[in-house]
Amino acid sequence: MTDTQEKQLVEALRKVDTDGDIAPAYVQDPMTMVLRQKAIQADLMRWDDSRGYYVLTGTGRSRISARSRVPGTVIRFKARND
Repeated sequence: MTDTQEKQLVEALRKVDTDGDIAPAYVQDPMTMVLRQKAIQADLMRWDDSRGYYVLTGTGRSRISARSRVPGTVIRFKARND
C-alpha cells in the first residue's frame, strides 16, 4: 500500500471512530466503498448490530496510533544472560 493510500485509510478510520462510518450512508462514491471494504477485510472495523453503526477493532485502533508514531524509532533490547 502506498503512503497516500495509507493516509486515506487512516483518515477513514478516524471518521469511523468519531462518526460511525467512513462517510454518510447516502454517499455512493466508489472510493468510499473501496475504503470501507478494505477496512472490513483487513479486520480494522466491523458492523455492530446493537449500536447500528461501524466500530473500530483493536487492530484498527492500533493502525491509527501506529501512524502517529515517529518512523524509524530505535528500540533497544537487553542481552540475555545465558
